Amino acid sequence: MITCLVVNCIWHYKKRKFSSSHLLSTKKLSDNFNHDVEGGSIYFGVPVFSYSELEEATNDFNSSRELGDGGYGTVYYGKLKDGREVAVKRLHEHNCKRMQQFVNEIEILTRLRHNNLVTLYGCTSRRGRELLLVYDYIPNGTLADHLHGDKAKDRSLAWPIRMNIAIETAGALAYLHVSDVIHCDVKTNNILLDHNFSVKVADFGISRLFPNDVSHISTAPRGPLVISIQSITNVTS
Repeated sequence: MITCLVVNCIWHYKKRKFSSSHLLSTKKLSDNFNHDVEGGSIYFGVPVFSYSELEEATNDFNSSRELGDGGYGTVYYGKLKDGREVAVKRLHEHNCKRMQQFVNEIEILTRLRHNNLVTLYGCTSRRGRELLLVYDYIPNGTLADHLHGDKAKDRSLAWPIRMNIAIETAGALAYLHVSDVIHCDVKTNNILLDHNFSVKVADFGISRLFPNDVSHISTAPRGPLVISIQSITNVTS
């Protein structure tokens, strides 16, 4: 009984500390967003784009510019006035958690720097017409495209390339874990490939940050399906 009581007290203590940490983090995010202005400002180290600027860059979000469509948003190809090619994620209006995912992705990506993670260029203001996230454009599609999509017929993924994709993906995930981030939605659709078939892990909307003072946290995948190394390295897939 004494042991159970001690364990129960420790659990409640850690829970209160985690709640306090979460509240402070939420307040910090709220304070930052309370000062944002659409277009021209910078917060969390990334520029704030105006809706009209991104609308022009994507040709009014033309369907011919669509790169992919997932459960949380649609991604479009765009070109900024300074010549940069970008991928613009437009979060779905019917997604009830779009604000949470919008803030989550900004908070996580602005604290990470790794060659095999996608780069966040900026976003729109939360007071803007829509919630938009702007990333560097990765031109060679997703791993899913090369394994099961239109690019699969090219048979461009030779065995050494597949092994390198698996190694780079594992390296990116190891970096995330060291940085106290759990991706929660690793799948072939979220692994982008550049012209050299180098990996860029993307889509951090449902990822989780965990503080050092918490001993346990749920790491169960919350997206459709976790990727397996076999799905990458299986030459016949």
